[in-house]
Amino acid sequence: MIFYIKCFVILAIILLCTILGNRKANTFKLRELELKNIQDALQIFISKIEYTYKPISEIFEEISKVVYLEENNIFKRTNTILNEKKSTIAEAWNISVEEENNLIAEDKEIIKMLGRMLGKTDKAGQIAEIQVTNNFLNTQILRAEEEKKKNTKLYKTLGTVIGCGIGIILF
Repeated sequence: MIFYIKCFVILAIILLCTILGNRKANTFKLRELELKNIQDALQIFISKIEYTYKPISEIFEEISKVVYLEENNIFKRTNTILNEKKSTIAEAWNISVEEENNLIAEDKEIIKMLGRMLGKTDKAGQIAEIQVTNNFLNTQILRAEEEKKKNTKLYKTLGTVIGCGIGIILF
């Protein structure tokens, strides 16, 4: 009876460590996906600024629907903050970016740069600022892809190996 309990506990530990390794590996995929979504959203933002006269909050709402399919995202949170707290768009953008869990600090700083100029310059100035941010995002996406390639398999394997190691020690 004790043998079966011990085997069950060891299998549970191995499974738990494997799940934790997969979750950590998934963070690299989520970062890359979020950066690509933001880049796609910025392309739409450029088009909307260039060809429509809609306010930024309406553009953000459309981006939220098109790129993110209404799920919680930077653009939707920015709109919510703008409507609830009556803050400036730069403040709302920065708060929203800080709440994003899938990005690292360097990504957040690059995206925050855009917020400093939102709504403060003319159409050409905003488009130029978005394009600069887009160029920085290209670099970040390449880094995220490299990190994903390097670390995804590592963390998946590491989780399983640590689980097996603990299981061997306990057995």
